Amino acid sequence: MSYAETIDQAIANCKQQTVLMQRCLAQEKLMDALKHASIMLTELRSPLLSPKQYYELYISIYDSLSILSNYFVECHSKKHHLADLYELVQYAGNILPRLYLMITVGSAYLQSADAPREEIFKDMIEMCKGIQNPIRGLFLRYYLSQRTKQFFQAEDSETKKANVNFIITNFIEMNKLWVRLQHQGPLREREQRTRERKELKILIGANLMRLSQIAEADFKLYKDEILPLILEQVINCRDVVSQEYLLDVICQIFPGEFHLGTLAELLATSLKLNPTVPINKVVLTLVERLNGFIDRQENPDLDSVTRGLAFVDIGEENKNLFFMFWKFLNQLSEERPDLSLQELAPVIQGILKLTLRWYPDNVSNVNVLFNFMHEKCKEYGKALPEEYDFLFHDLLLAPELKSDTSFFLRLLTECEAYEGLLSAQNSNLQRECANEILDTLTGAEWRISSKPELEKILKLCGSLVESNSDKMSSSLILDEEDDLDSENWSFSPDQEKLAHITHLCDNKSIESHCELLLTCRNWFQKSGKNIKYHSPAIICNLWKLIRKCQLRINRKPEIREKLNGTMKQLFKHVSLIINDIYNACGGGCLDLLYKLNVQTASLADQAQLGDIAYDFFSQAFTIFEESLSDSRTQFQAIVNMAQTLQKTRSLYMDSHYETLITRCTLHGSKLLKKQDQCRAVYTCSHLWWATEISPLGEEEGVTESFFREGKRVLECLQRSLRVADSVMDNVQSCELMVEILDRCCYYYIHGDEASTHVGIKYINGLIELIKTNLDGLKLEVTSMIEDGPKLKTDCAYIGIDGCYIHRNSANSVAAVYTKPPASKTTLLNFIPVEHFNRTLKYIRDQKDVDDRFKAIVL
Repeated sequence: MSYAETIDQAIANCKQQTVLMQRCLAQEKLMDALKHASIMLTELRSPLLSPKQYYELYISIYDSLSILSNYFVECHSKKHHLADLYELVQYAGNILPRLYLMITVGSAYLQSADAPREEIFKDMIEMCKGIQNPIRGLFLRYYLSQRTKQFFQAEDSETKKANVNFIITNFIEMNKLWVRLQHQGPLREREQRTRERKELKILIGANLMRLSQIAEADFKLYKDEILPLILEQVINCRDVVSQEYLLDVICQIFPGEFHLGTLAELLATSLKLNPTVPINKVVLTLVERLNGFIDRQENPDLDSVTRGLAFVDIGEENKNLFFMFWKFLNQLSEERPDLSLQELAPVIQGILKLTLRWYPDNVSNVNVLFNFMHEKCKEYGKALPEEYDFLFHDLLLAPELKSDTSFFLRLLTECEAYEGLLSAQNSNLQRECANEILDTLTGAEWRISSKPELEKILKLCGSLVESNSDKMSSSLILDEEDDLDSENWSFSPDQEKLAHITHLCDNKSIESHCELLLTCRNWFQKSGKNIKYHSPAIICNLWKLIRKCQLRINRKPEIREKLNGTMKQLFKHVSLIINDIYNACGGGCLDLLYKLNVQTASLADQAQLGDIAYDFFSQAFTIFEESLSDSRTQFQAIVNMAQTLQKTRSLYMDSHYETLITRCTLHGSKLLKKQDQCRAVYTCSHLWWATEISPLGEEEGVTESFFREGKRVLECLQRSLRVADSVMDNVQSCELMVEILDRCCYYYIHGDEASTHVGIKYINGLIELIKTNLDGLKLEVTSMIEDGPKLKTDCAYIGIDGCYIHRNSANSVAAVYTKPPASKTTLLNFIPVEHFNRTLKYIRDQKDVDDRFKAIVL
């Protein structure tokens, strides 16, 4: 008999023979039906089909043989006895059709009560040895497995054992055929044969599935009869594909509690596998199954799980799963010294996942694993390549580690090997891990309360702290060519995270908290110029401690002297840190240093430490005089200083306050731009006229300690007016004069002429001067003053920094200019008429409530 050349022809022939077979069965022509079945089965002898095509043909033939099997069962004892038919079909001319027919008749015969069960099973399993072609033999035995699966539902132990022996025997033979398939054909087709074999693995796995259904809850049967024979076959076959697949199936299809009781055997088997088998896959699969088992327990702790395994005798020595895996890991290291880090790391990760699930609070287990891996890294003997980064990243920052934040924080501070393993990695991975550690710490809002904890965290983040020395680092902020005096530095996420560590430091004791902050300072000094990103955060926290001292003094006056001493010491630390920034960065952050000194001085003043406040103010002035050169920065610095000094109170003694405000006013009068001079001087006029600060309990008319010198106020206003009048830009000059008029109104309201020296005569003269200057610009100022603003076009204002702020008809800011527009028509819209009109309107309104304003001529 011949067979078809293509799969389509083969399937067509099968369908044709099936139709003929059914017709013969309907006519009760059994011999003719068997003949057509035999012709159909001949197609399975074709060597031209790939495994995938062969499977497709097999499915078609299986359906046809099912029709024949049903006929046998229905006609048994009525028309013919299956025992005779079982002998008859064995005379078929070709062995492959003969065996398929024999299994078909035999499986039908087994359904009758009088069938010799054991003899038929033994006969079929033995006769299948006659087919040694790998693909034909595989499918033949798979057919045997499918036809006999319905007979494996026995309850008694003897029958179960017989069924197990039958299935395992069939499985072993099938696996041998499956492995033999790898070694057929030329060597160049080896990869193709491997792919084809993997397409057939379901045929092998079907036998193990049958075994799992038989075993069910019978652990003893599984341990004594099933697993040893399967593992023996796994070891003996020495085939990579087979070993990998079979161990995976064993782990997947048998219950998790079975694996708990046979863990030692499974791990021992994995040590005897072909060296090219990826052992990490075996371990990970086993771990997933064990973790899945504990997840299904109502109370997932080791004790409850152990109690739930009463029917599984796993032995006392097997209850510590971590110890068993640790023992396996050491054996693996001894027997496979050639195992690469790339293969070993996933094994460690799998065991780590298991110990975190079964022993969630045990840091020592994790420490043991990390220490083992650290030793392996040292044995590697050279820098780890970048392609290993993802392996160690997944190990050091495994999701299972970070899922429990409290345990992760314990791990960071208690696990000695964690730091060692991290330090063995390349700098890029160290920085990446440090960033994620900091993200976890800040996200959890963890509080560092002890110095050892803090030092541990800082060591883990050492790659970020010392990144300044690595010019290739992404954390490097200043370019190599940047000068120390350059202020061209940008935002750094890495350094910001480091600075956040200082905010995590917390201790009820002020001295202990200060010690933590000073520890941060000592570590951050290693970062070179990047210190300017961290030090302000330390200073900020020292300010908080000073505030705490103030609060405790208010609550416990009896310890005032001690707390005053503590505050003075804290201010010394602030001063030292500011010096650290200057020494490390030079002129690269002078504006920052200036503001830190001013803010610290303000805090010292509020703490009633006038001498310390004076020292910090003096240091700020020194920076202003020696280092601040940009005109805009100088102007902002004077405004900042004036705002701070005006709120001070403890500097009144020893003439400190007067010395400082005189110095501030003098520097304001020497600014480069005249408009800056004018604004700085009239701002400094407020330094000579202190106002109440309600939180301090001050009240206008009651408090008598205000520092007020009206004569100096008038001198400042006169000085600023002279400067404004000398400005060549008439628009700017008018705007400045209107601003001075606003200040005059303020002083006129808050004090009488005798005290402020700002009287009606001076205000009227200033209004007249402004009107004259506006008239000089050839505008109809009179009508605007009388009727108010009626400009239909867009208007603009001049801001305090001299910028021209353009406002559209919708009364929203449309643009900001540094210079006035060149167009004459547009220029008129920038004249500060509207500002002047608003001031005059305010004066008119004040006349209704304050009779003194009636003397002002508008």
